[in-house]
Amino acid sequence: MGYRRLLASFMPRSKLIQITDLHLGVSSDTFLAGINPLDSFIAVLDALKKNGYEKELILLSGDLSGVSHENSYHILNQLLKNRNKKVVWLPGNHDNPVLMRKHLRDFPFQRVKTIDNWAILSLDSSQSGTPVGHISDTELLRAEEALNRLSDRFVLISMHHCPICIGSPWLDKHKLDNAEELYKIVSEQENIKGVVTGHVHQKFEGLWGTVPVYTSPSSCIQFRRGSGQFCISTEPPAYRWFDLKENGSLVTGVEYISEFGQSPDIDSTVY
Repeated sequence: MGYRRLLASFMPRSKLIQITDLHLGVSSDTFLAGINPLDSFIAVLDALKKNGYEKELILLSGDLSGVSHENSYHILNQLLKNRNKKVVWLPGNHDNPVLMRKHLRDFPFQRVKTIDNWAILSLDSSQSGTPVGHISDTELLRAEEALNRLSDRFVLISMHHCPICIGSPWLDKHKLDNAEELYKIVSEQENIKGVVTGHVHQKFEGLWGTVPVYTSPSSCIQFRRGSGQFCISTEPPAYRWFDLKENGSLVTGVEYISEFGQSPDIDSTVY
């Protein structure tokens, strides 16, 4: 086992960084449950630089704004531009997709982003007025068409909502309400190597049928794992990294920003 792991470490690979659930507010001094979301996101970006990931592609997997406000996207666009980041993004239930496309002007939406012999396929699982995930008929068609075009690449599918239960009853009510329809499309493709989601504000790894599912903690506040109702954790901001191997295998992990100085208000009842 050690020998195989050693070989894998020398295998040609590409790196992908997932940051999710930024929950930026209408101004730079907005706070959410004791945390300034802009400060915590900057702390994550600083950690990427410190850990040697400064030039890697970043996947922002939804809830970039916590209030569906254009100012959130102005702030984010300027920060990412100033730091010369490579970014792909998709909307979450707290986002406004129209405002995102308009105000993330230096980072136009990309449904498919290729990285060497891999591709990231971004899907919109958000619905207006509800935290529950749903893939529309139009989005299902787009997914099927894109996957047919990507048959020569290894694929990661990214969307905001998780398609399976994670063992937290209040959050499990928010998972995709039509996951079976998407899985019919996904299960027909042998080159799909995983599904990457946000929304749940915690680390989770599981299986959707035979397809691995990876969620990431938020760059802001975290939810307590296994909780039956809304409950904030003391865990710090975090990001997930992926090593995408040339042979279609991957290695992934989560890094927490332990040196971040702000502490969440675990008694808060809203987010």
